[in-house]
Amino acid sequence: MNNGQGFRRTRAVQTEPGPDGRPADNRHPMDKAIEHLAKTLPLTTPDWSTWSAAMQTPKLAGRWAFTGTAPSKGAVFGTVTITADTAADTFSTDTRYTVARTGETVTRSGKAIVYTGYQWRGRSASPGADQPWREVLFIERDWKTMWGRWYTGSYDETGIDAKLVRLTSEPLVFGSSVTAVKTPSTGTAVKIFGANLPASVRAEDIGLGQGVKVARIVSARPDEVAIEVDVAANAPLGPRDVSIAGTVKPSALVVYDKIDGIKVLPQAGMARVGGNVFPKQFQQFEAVGVNNGPDGKPDTPDDVNLGLVNVKWSVEEYTATFGDDDLQFVGTLDQNGLFTPNVDGPNPKRSGNRNNIGDVWIVAELVDPGDNIAKAMPRTLRARAHLLVTVPLYMAWFHETGGTQ
Repeated sequence: MNNGQGFRRTRAVQTEPGPDGRPADNRHPMDKAIEHLAKTLPLTTPDWSTWSAAMQTPKLAGRWAFTGTAPSKGAVFGTVTITADTAADTFSTDTRYTVARTGETVTRSGKAIVYTGYQWRGRSASPGADQPWREVLFIERDWKTMWGRWYTGSYDETGIDAKLVRLTSEPLVFGSSVTAVKTPSTGTAVKIFGANLPASVRAEDIGLGQGVKVARIVSARPDEVAIEVDVAANAPLGPRDVSIAGTVKPSALVVYDKIDGIKVLPQAGMARVGGNVFPKQFQQFEAVGVNNGPDGKPDTPDDVNLGLVNVKWSVEEYTATFGDDDLQFVGTLDQNGLFTPNVDGPNPKRSGNRNNIGDVWIVAELVDPGDNIAKAMPRTLRARAHLLVTVPLYMAWFHETGGTQ
């Protein structure tokens, strides 16, 4: 596609004034777009001029708390050690984090460059990894917080929403291994993740709010305290803070009495076929439990998200035409909620020699009795989301050129 095709005129030259009385504007559409962008997104702004004068090389070396959320896996907690390299604005990183829900431990090492004093651009990889992950973070002006995304995939579709907070010698609670505890219940295993936590801690030193009692300390380390909790029958429902060693993590988990439904997220997903000529775009789904909250009604602002639940995954036809057969050709869904699209076509086995694209329903069914939340299930609960499987992205405007970006 050349510029003439991309910005070709779609109508004849106008000679009459417009509805607002102004003379007809017969400039090329590209010239109109350039004028608008120059006014809306100028190269130099007062804010940028102020920042440029104050900008310094950021001092980021040290230990940072790392918290994030990974689709289908949930919360991840850990630490990042940043070391300044010899060149200005360049850093080395060593990361270790745990997937809270499963206990899986991941280590990564990498390099990063900071542009214009606040734009972190890095790459990191686990030992033996085939492809490094990109890191795009925004550094706050006080150099105490960074936030953004770590990601990989041919379409940047796999990753973690990440936040880094500079660590001091003070204790800090990151979060817990469970997102919800049921009332009434006894002996529920909970792990509290953090940094600089006391190695010697008593049950009464840990608080989880009214009606939730720490029954036993199982183990204690500076980065993790394992406990068992009992939840009283009259425990108030809703979010709970976790406190330990004089520090608090707001809304670390919720207390609930029953599960009213589940939701599949995202509710509208997209994948791209590929593998022969162009790469595939995968789509990760996850299922969360929902309590209807005080009003007892679904899909209202007081609904309580109970976190990830174990489900059985399946795919159903999204019927759009008579004899719709997308289900047979678009791809497969595994029991972790990951959809893998089919190869790019055309496919001679399909009517009309069509590509392997189409629409399907992604269906989750809550059937696992071993899940703490599923124990409260009054009936079989199902939910679904729409998945569009489309063609590859044939024209990529941004290409990797090497380096750290």
